[in-house]
Amino acid sequence: MTRAESRLPAGYRVRAYRDDDAAALVRIENHAAELFRAYGFPEMADNPIPDVPFFENYIAGQTVWVALDAEDVPAGFTVAGALADWLHLKELSVDPDHGRKGLGAALVGIVLAEGRARGFGEVSLTTFRDVPFNRPFYESLGFAVLPLEQASEALRLCFYSEVNSTVDPARRCLMTRRI
Repeated sequence: MTRAESRLPAGYRVRAYRDDDAAALVRIENHAAELFRAYGFPEMADNPIPDVPFFENYIAGQTVWVALDAEDVPAGFTVAGALADWLHLKELSVDPDHGRKGLGAALVGIVLAEGRARGFGEVSLTTFRDVPFNRPFYESLGFAVLPLEQASEALRLCFYSEVNSTVDPARRCLMTRRI
C-alpha cells in the first residue's frame, strides 16, 4: 500500500480502471453533477454524460483510478494525464453517497504520487472558483490559483477546452501544485 492509499477512509481501496467500470463511473459523475445545482450551476446537472461511449472517449489516453467501497462497488474516480510538463487532473468525482469522508482527498493524493513517480514537477487542474468542493477543497490540498496570463500556452488551451460553453470562464480557475 502506498502512502497516498494509506490515507483512504476505512473500508475503501483504489485500483486501476477496467473497461467494465465505465457504466458505474458515468452514474457517479452524473450523480455528483447534481450537487452543482445548489451553487448556481444547474447546467452541470442538466447536461449529464450521455452514455458509456462518450465517457470512454473522454478518458481515452488518460490514467483512471477507481475507488471501491467495502463491497467493491465504485464510489469515486479520478482521471489524469500528461499535459506538456504537467500531470493534469482532468476529473475527480465522488459519489455524493460516499462524500465528505476523505475519499476525494485520497484520490488527489494518488494523483500527486503518480505525478512524482512519473517525474512531473507539478499537477494542474481547472475548477470552479466559488464552489466549496472545488477551489477551496483543492486549496486545502496545497493547490494555488495560477492566473491565466502566467500560465503556459498548453495550460491556457486546456483551461479553455474544459470550460463548458454555458459557463462564464471567469467563474472557473486554473490551479497548480508543485510535487
